[in-house]
Amino acid sequence: MNKFMLGCNYWASNAGTEMWKNWDEKAVRRDLEILTKYGVEYMRVFPNWRDFQPIIPLMEGQGKIMEYRLEGDVVPQNPYFLDEEMMNRFLVFCDICEEYNIKLIVGLLTGWMSGRLFIPAALFGKNLFTDAVALLFEQRFIKGFVSRFKDKKCIYAWDLGNECNCMSPSDNNFVSENWTGIISNAIKANDNTRPVVSGMHSLGADPLSTWSIKGQAEFNDILTTHPYPYWVGYTRKDEIGTFRTTMHAACETKLYADIGRKPCLVEEIGTMGPMMCSNERASDFLRCNMFSNWANGSLGVMWWCANEQTNLTTVPYTWNMCEVELGMIDSNGKPKPVLKEMGKFSEFLNNLDFTLPKAKTDAVCILTQSQSQWGVAYMTYCLAKQAGMNIDFTYCSQKLPESEVYLLPSINMHWVMPGKNYAQLKQRVYDGAALYISNEDGILSGFEELTGLKVMDASLKNEKGFLVLDKEKIEFSRNRQFRTSENGAQVIAYDNLNIPAVSKFDYGKGTVYYVNFPIESMLLDESDAFDKNYYKIYKKIFKNIIKKHDVISENPYIAVTEHIEGNDFYCIAINHSPVCQKPDFILNNCVIDKIYYGNINEIDPFDAVVFKYTKGTVAK
Repeated sequence: MNKFMLGCNYWASNAGTEMWKNWDEKAVRRDLEILTKYGVEYMRVFPNWRDFQPIIPLMEGQGKIMEYRLEGDVVPQNPYFLDEEMMNRFLVFCDICEEYNIKLIVGLLTGWMSGRLFIPAALFGKNLFTDAVALLFEQRFIKGFVSRFKDKKCIYAWDLGNECNCMSPSDNNFVSENWTGIISNAIKANDNTRPVVSGMHSLGADPLSTWSIKGQAEFNDILTTHPYPYWVGYTRKDEIGTFRTTMHAACETKLYADIGRKPCLVEEIGTMGPMMCSNERASDFLRCNMFSNWANGSLGVMWWCANEQTNLTTVPYTWNMCEVELGMIDSNGKPKPVLKEMGKFSEFLNNLDFTLPKAKTDAVCILTQSQSQWGVAYMTYCLAKQAGMNIDFTYCSQKLPESEVYLLPSINMHWVMPGKNYAQLKQRVYDGAALYISNEDGILSGFEELTGLKVMDASLKNEKGFLVLDKEKIEFSRNRQFRTSENGAQVIAYDNLNIPAVSKFDYGKGTVYYVNFPIESMLLDESDAFDKNYYKIYKKIFKNIIKKHDVISENPYIAVTEHIEGNDFYCIAINHSPVCQKPDFILNNCVIDKIYYGNINEIDPFDAVVFKYTKGTVAK
């Protein structure tokens, strides 16, 4: 009944990126025998562009191109300039995968892999997003490859290619979106029965980003994240085995899905090898991420990658030292702890008697212009989870989702959000919603009317301060000091300069909460931020929302999601810390009915408890 995808990215153990040139059916079978034994059901695979369409130009005098052929001056046997031997090898590969019940996500234009470009020689020096020759051969590749293999039952989806935004520079979002549309439409023209997967990483929430979530969502059916803590901004401040780091993948994947309004898959994830953490910690990391992404709506989790590549002597493995020790199977063909962990999770899912409903959410976080959207989203998500809330995301220029609670975290500069959307947000609040605002260096028109605070003066100051909330000292930093005084607002806490730090104001039928420092953006470069008490500001402000939950944990390291469909109620509580934690659940008019996984009283490090509960005071 489970639809959550578990798998890995695959290059054959004997050859890595040279697997198609150095084809070894026995090696592939050995790999799949091990992978499927431990729960791998999906593999993302890569027909190396250089090998499958090895086009070269034939030229006359002064470099004039007369025609194109394949390497060795070979006349192509098909109009798509695809190498028939490579195509036959991929056919055999598909047949093997069907034997092992492996479903494939095929990365079509794999011209970038592990730090090296693998593009046909004829396209050297060309911009692969704008050059007419490049675009023509890309579409020929798509047409020839997809039409040849679209009848293979093992193929689950077509992927544009591996991180194609690394293949060439793009000047702007128009170039990127136009190229995405050309490739995606070419796939769908030849096979409209399967989803088209983005395969991209590092997308921006702002639709004007060169590679944006919106631009990929417009043309693709499934979005993708590649949330490695080593590479993605603001994730490397803490160890792998911490709250901040283990929250990363679920947050980024939810951000993409919410902004793009399309499902999203953790298509690549990993810890980047033994220089970053032990094999045992990598296993913890994967376990926590499988539970967290399952609970928070991801389509699945795929590890990078299947095999260790320590024995390979080809580029990129002789260039890129971080690529060779990332596999789920070691160089001796033995399963590593991460693969065994995936096997355990797969067995758990296969034994469930339900499909997990979507998690219940409490608020919509609106990301605004002129801020670090990813960073602010990430910190907001973590603080909300610690406080006991679950949030959705939207971008300030999108249609505003319906919600009882909205967050405008760490607004910055004067281009905050379009006036029409701002007016709609204020009307929602006036009609009864709650609005949270924190300020980095932002300007909001009608600020006094909205917040009940008057700005007496303002200045750029790099200062540290503190406030006392419920007798607890909470420190902060800010670069802009807004010296405000209350003009109708109720001050919840003053800072050490006697300036309102946290306030509340009745705006029509709704409520506006204002925090006079950027609690989210100030944490971006702060190590161990989530071992401190910053989340208690959220907990104080949103206490009336949190107490409505059926299941509550006061433990800030335990992330709780509720999943409700009809009369079925499920809860997942995940420990995002390296030590056992007591969830000390508070049950509001409900009782635990059935425990599917874990210990209800104490949750092991980076583990979870999954249970069904019944509304009312007596279990059925």
